[in-house]
Amino acid sequence: MGAAALRGDRLVSPGPRPHDVQFLATTTELRDWFDRNHATADELWLGYFKVSSGRAGLTWSQAVDEALCVGWIDGVRFSLDDATHAQRFTPRRKGSTWSAINVAKVAVLTAEGRMRPAGLAAFEARTAENTAIYSYERAAAALSEEETARFREDAVAWADWERRPPSYRKAATHWVTDAKQAATRERRLTTLIDDHAAGRKPRALTPPGER
Repeated sequence: MGAAALRGDRLVSPGPRPHDVQFLATTTELRDWFDRNHATADELWLGYFKVSSGRAGLTWSQAVDEALCVGWIDGVRFSLDDATHAQRFTPRRKGSTWSAINVAKVAVLTAEGRMRPAGLAAFEARTAENTAIYSYERAAAALSEEETARFREDAVAWADWERRPPSYRKAATHWVTDAKQAATRERRLTTLIDDHAAGRKPRALTPPGER
């Protein structure tokens, strides 16, 4: 990577050289890269295909999940050409800000049994002062009044939900409310209610060893 440049009075990070960018096809490939390199590497330039390219590949959300698992963080993004762009990932620095989105992601990843020791250590090192400091993030994810009323209508499901620890309920609520489409949110809520009526967690929120 080249030297940083000045733009006005700001120091601007340089973009990656083409041979620095890695295009990994699956989350498994990215997970393997992090397993091999997270403790020794300084950075990873990860390549993405733009939607307009028509080519499939890793998404930003998938990449961030894998980075969080090992205590890394996503950073600056650069457009490479009309079809691709690259994003820099680095080990998380002590004292760096934890967004509410990433805190919720870690809750889900922990429930799924995917967090590695390095990721858990980075998460445990956060402080209240650098966690969800943005005003638009302070409100915790929550089901709507209508969704909560629907959940309560199934007394068995609601009783099972209420006995679960707060950390799990936070992760499960985020799983429902993080859906990008209304149909997906509805489907996840239905799954949540049905599974708790049966006295179990949804598969997506159950660690592999407990399925």
